[in-house]
Amino acid sequence: MLRFIFILFLFIFILPSRGEYINHVYLNEGITENQIYNIKLFTTRALNLVLDAYSSLNKKRIIRKETYTYLDASLFFLNEAHQYSPSYIIYRQMEALEKRIRLYPEEDYSEDLKTLLIYIEEIAGNLDDYEYIRKKLEDTIKKAAFLENQYVLDSLEILKEKVRVLLIDEPLNEAKNLIGIAKDHLKAREYKKSKQALELALNPLINISYRENLYIALVKEYIHKGKVTYDINRRTSLRYLEASLYAINKAFYVSSRENRDLIKEVRKEIRLTLKNFYDEKSIDIKLNDIIKRLKNIR
Repeated sequence: MLRFIFILFLFIFILPSRGEYINHVYLNEGITENQIYNIKLFTTRALNLVLDAYSSLNKKRIIRKETYTYLDASLFFLNEAHQYSPSYIIYRQMEALEKRIRLYPEEDYSEDLKTLLIYIEEIAGNLDDYEYIRKKLEDTIKKAAFLENQYVLDSLEILKEKVRVLLIDEPLNEAKNLIGIAKDHLKAREYKKSKQALELALNPLINISYRENLYIALVKEYIHKGKVTYDINRRTSLRYLEASLYAINKAFYVSSRENRDLIKEVRKEIRLTLKNFYDEKSIDIKLNDIIKRLKNIR
């Protein structure tokens, strides 16, 4: 946490100032609205192709090649969407670091691990196990400095499974798995089972394309950074919290029935926190409560 605060300090106080522009850029650090747009774009294209595949299985004369084409294309676009998840680059960097360690096991990789720590801190608001991940990585950095690279490899394997933006990665993975199952059933000419798998794939695709998932991911990030920056720069903290209210308003408008009441409660808490923003004694408690509530939105 201290390391993250130091990084924020650099952005706010040491880097050359451009007034409001610097703060606006940093407001989107971690998960950006551009990433959200691209994830939604490619997921929507995948959704259309899954619906095309389902329609092709409803025809009296099923042309398997046509259905395969739709399903393969849908998987292509889901893979494209996944590349815009903020966890994707972290996963790939861990993967590359593992390969380097195996090729050059006598090197010191502590500086590379510090880069991973920065990336992880940028999306801390969306990591349910952030405290564990941060501590594990900090311990690994210390071990790497003494060239204990087998420990580093073991840690990276653990961390690869932990670094997940659940509201994005989970539905994308679920949809890809179900489309893969649909392809297997299609190959076996089990068309009914293939259709059932595609029906199940619709829910995670809709959750990303039409529902609250992506907006809540933004809310989580803004709330976390609003909390971290509160004692560093109040104006920046306030802008994070204002951005979180803007995002949760959109999340509530498109929310699913399962999450609507909870999102409404969180929105109310954010409004109350903004109203009492300068109450230093209660702000930390209120933000921690909001963070806790947000973790229940799946």
